[in-house]
Amino acid sequence: MKIEGRGILITGASSGIGLSLSTLLARKGAILVLTSRKIERLKEVANEIGSAFPHIPTPLATPCDVANRESVCRLIKSCVNHLGGIDILINNAGISVYGDTEKTPLKEFHSVMEVNFFGALHCMLEVIPLMKRQGKGLIVNIATVAAKHGVPYMGAYCASKAALVAVSQSLRAELSKSGISIMIVYPGYTKTNIFKNEKKVGGAHRPPGPYATASKVAEAIVRAIEGEKRDLVLSPGGKALTLFQGLLPWLVEKAMERIASELRDKEEVSNG
Repeated sequence: MKIEGRGILITGASSGIGLSLSTLLARKGAILVLTSRKIERLKEVANEIGSAFPHIPTPLATPCDVANRESVCRLIKSCVNHLGGIDILINNAGISVYGDTEKTPLKEFHSVMEVNFFGALHCMLEVIPLMKRQGKGLIVNIATVAAKHGVPYMGAYCASKAALVAVSQSLRAELSKSGISIMIVYPGYTKTNIFKNEKKVGGAHRPPGPYATASKVAEAIVRAIEGEKRDLVLSPGGKALTLFQGLLPWLVEKAMERIASELRDKEEVSNG
């Protein structure tokens, strides 16, 4: 797929993978609409891209709370006015909560599902009719390797992304004759602000790394868009998980038990 001249909407574009994607796609000549809840930072990003790549229109920066359907409706209308249509939707916005699943308040489960699952779903439900009228389009859903198998201390996050994967696969089959493609991306641990901003409920600590950089992940996603891939699994660990989950599921379970033990806070172990 040629990116130059394509109208692309990126959610969660003010930092992390979304920011790196915005820069890379602008370099390739895409016409961008950038959205997040942080409008001031978003405007800075749009202006920086406009200055760096004067051969394309300065990206439109518009605030949106993807968890709110009305906010998404307004976003899509802005996109149509600015772009004339949407060639590619990249659902990147996401939040996280980390720690013992049993200690995670139910309201945190709801919050994570509202953004990571329903936020992406809201965008898809608004964009799909538009893409059907165009006769073409691409939806890129940023999931996680943890959507393939639940990871310790990330119960809410895993559940939200697994739900996103499932609905993406359903829609992929239903839209197979429409000209609309859906690509699912499964990043591993990536160094972004999601860890700094996430809710901590206690009981465990994050693994020390190394984590992939947002720029490396974005580069892989752009290559996958150009190559029209359907699924993109990133990180050696993610590829190993994908392989062994089908061949040796018991080995994956043992590995998850070991990870849970290694990441559990020492005071939790002593109290146990």
